[in-house]
Amino acid sequence: MGANMSLEDSIDARPQSDRRPTEDINVKVVQGISSYDIICLGVGKGATAVYSNQASSSFALLRRSTKECILLIDIGLGSIYALQKYLEKSDVIPRQIFVSHNHTDHSGELPVYIANEALKSVVQVYCYTGVQSRLRQHRCAELESATTDFFKNVKWIMCDESQVVELDSGDPNSKLKIRVQRSQHSELCGGFVLYENDQAILGFSGDSGFNEEYFKFLWTAPTILVDGREKSTYEHASFDEILNFYKTTSKQRRVFVYHYGLANEKPTFPIESISAVIPGQVIQLMLPQ
Repeated sequence: MGANMSLEDSIDARPQSDRRPTEDINVKVVQGISSYDIICLGVGKGATAVYSNQASSSFALLRRSTKECILLIDIGLGSIYALQKYLEKSDVIPRQIFVSHNHTDHSGELPVYIANEALKSVVQVYCYTGVQSRLRQHRCAELESATTDFFKNVKWIMCDESQVVELDSGDPNSKLKIRVQRSQHSELCGGFVLYENDQAILGFSGDSGFNEEYFKFLWTAPTILVDGREKSTYEHASFDEILNFYKTTSKQRRVFVYHYGLANEKPTFPIESISAVIPGQVIQLMLPQ
């Protein structure tokens, strides 16, 4: 954590629509705080959006000074509507997306996004090596038969584990990069660690069962978004597995569990540093201590 900041100070759990906008967007960033926030768009499981009309698990990376969405993290059912609902600049759709894998609750709105946004300007889709072909051939198959070339302005950026891939931050003083690794899941899937000026600021698991080496990778960042379910399976870590792993590490981390489904399925944890994130919650991303 940053100097003189408590855990509560660094998290605003109110939906963004209930928060007052910052009066001075040029306010100096407090030492220990990165230049970015994460806003949760949804925590839905595979069928949540279809049966309960609540957004699939997805997040938006915002530049704090401008409230601009720099990166959309997953684009499952309900994600775009939730993005417009929670962002102050609801008319600006991000030009960069990270898609973890080809499941409907993580990539279901990708064809619609491409069909609308790629006609305006270039969009960049980041994913783990091998995921691109699945998205293009299967998820976006409906676009192949169109008379318009929707893929003309789509730049697919495939990330393997040996690379650190640069994102367009729009700010020359803030260099953003991601390192992607394969997660443990039935479908080919990847998560990442995000860096600002070569300092890790966020770990994102994508869908993943508990895998100690993979969790160690995510834990290199001070803030982690991790997929969790009540019961452990190969595809999804359990709440207990996440808690037990946290207890075995000597690193102080803020861990936010998502993908748990509806509000009545929201878990609680005995450790303050682990909590279930909720739709509309804004999290300030910290710099490493």
